[in-house]
Amino acid sequence: MPLILPDQLIDQEVLNQENIFTMSQDQADHQDIRPIKILIVNLMPKKEETELQLLRMLSNSALQMNIDLVRMDSYQATHASQDRLKKFYKTYDQIKDQNFDAMIITGAPVERMDYQDIIYWKELKHIFDFAREHVFSTLFICWSAQAALYHYFGVPKQEVEEKIFGIYQYEKKKEDPILKGFDDSFYAPQSRYTYVKEEDLREIPQIQVLSSREDTGVGLATTLDHRFVFSFGHWEYDKETLHEEYLRDLDKGLATQIPKNYYRQDDPQGDIIMNWRSSGSLFFSNWLNYCVYQETPYQLEKIKGVKVAKFGGSSLASASQFSKVKKIIQAKEDREIIVVSAPGKRSKDDQKVTDLLEKYYEGKKRARDLEVMIESFRKDQAAKRQEAQEALAAVRTRFQEIVRDLDLEEALKEDLDETFQDLDKTQSKDFVLSRGEYLNAKILARALDYDFIDAKDIIRLKSQDQLDYGESYKAIIKTIHKGQRVVVPGFYGANAQGDIRTFKRGGSDYTGSIIASALQSKVYENWTDVSGIMTQDPNLSKDAKRIPSMNYQELTDLIDQGAQVYQRDAIDLVKEKNITLKILNTNAPEEGGTEIKDQEDK
Repeated sequence: MPLILPDQLIDQEVLNQENIFTMSQDQADHQDIRPIKILIVNLMPKKEETELQLLRMLSNSALQMNIDLVRMDSYQATHASQDRLKKFYKTYDQIKDQNFDAMIITGAPVERMDYQDIIYWKELKHIFDFAREHVFSTLFICWSAQAALYHYFGVPKQEVEEKIFGIYQYEKKKEDPILKGFDDSFYAPQSRYTYVKEEDLREIPQIQVLSSREDTGVGLATTLDHRFVFSFGHWEYDKETLHEEYLRDLDKGLATQIPKNYYRQDDPQGDIIMNWRSSGSLFFSNWLNYCVYQETPYQLEKIKGVKVAKFGGSSLASASQFSKVKKIIQAKEDREIIVVSAPGKRSKDDQKVTDLLEKYYEGKKRARDLEVMIESFRKDQAAKRQEAQEALAAVRTRFQEIVRDLDLEEALKEDLDETFQDLDKTQSKDFVLSRGEYLNAKILARALDYDFIDAKDIIRLKSQDQLDYGESYKAIIKTIHKGQRVVVPGFYGANAQGDIRTFKRGGSDYTGSIIASALQSKVYENWTDVSGIMTQDPNLSKDAKRIPSMNYQELTDLIDQGAQVYQRDAIDLVKEKNITLKILNTNAPEEGGTEIKDQEDK
């Protein structure tokens, strides 16, 4: 099937010689199919050679493709005609509002430089972030694979003294659609001075390593959803590409060794053994078919990142608040993951459900202790039991009011009865305190017709105050599937024995941050009862004004100074993944709130 290229990008005679079938834009527009939209970010010095190599691999597919080329606007290439680049290549600003089925980002001869020292690094980071929201599957080749792993996951690159150069044989580590039809071992050209260690990727639950060698590092890896594919080799290379690179290195006086497993009998004067073309063609075909064509939505505007929204206790304090939350969630299709706190205060003199649950627990614990004391304390024992039951009755009444006003009394009767029976039996403080979030999540899930996922099944703790990040991330990714709409209770998780363990108060912020981080969320919304972060306490000053935006450092400084605007421990989880944090008002969703993200990425 044809490629749709910019007019006059490559001479038609060259395309014919290379057996690259093309079609004009006008011809494509009159066909009753949607071409696959592919963006190629070409960072290689020899632009035209790389174009031909990639177009040859893409044209082997039966799919019709519309190709756009992108150059770095912040860097002026020295090995390519500026007039040609301006005529056929677009800049990031020209495509940043579009959506694409697929994107290829090539390697670049800058691997020995620190990422921050590369002239176009900031522009490339914007393109990496663009891939999350606007591209369904992105293929990173060689250096760009290393750069992307560093940007998204903080994975460092390792430098070698002797260039990784030649044709290397790899073993399949596991079956995967992108390796469908591959033999157990296959070959791939390599040309680089840096590599990524396999062990550095093992700790990232979103990533699977498909091939690796001790002397070259990772050869091929993908995210579990195939949105990102990291290929460290050059399957697109022509037969002569490594030979020409070897001669250039010698001309520069570099001590480059003969490419491994490339020349027959390792003789540069002899024949070249080309044994990677079939694997390369199959790899590109599989990527286009299984990672792009069969998965990408027909309407590209539906490509989006996961959004996690957390609603605080004041946002879900009563049935009327539930109705507001329901309306907010249903106002946007991409609010798929919901984290909730227990019911908060409905008025100044009201009590939070978690306070009532804590009072219930403390009363019950005191009553249990008094059972072993002498008869003189029995009166106190009975009083504490009464206090505990009254607190529990207040909790039950609160939830019964909510489900009754939402017309969910019958649907949730069994859940309420079972929960309060469990409360009466348990001796665990953490279990007692967690039931406010648990029931609120049950109610909201039923009201929204979302799936309920218990936090104990996805949030894993090593100890009371230490989160098991690896196990939690794996459980979240395994349990919450793409497109699934769920409600998760905040504030607690479970230890290795399956026992409920709560975080410190305000822990629902922490739960939401964990889930947003694990799912690489684009945005984490934190809904509460104030319109974002204010210049002063709005309860004490009428002159308090909303701060529309700030960076994470400013937020951290504000919290360290005593402002109770967000849980301190939850900040790093979203900051390190470059997730935008929005603090919004459930009672005034039309107000902008406060947006927190790193200034350099604005």
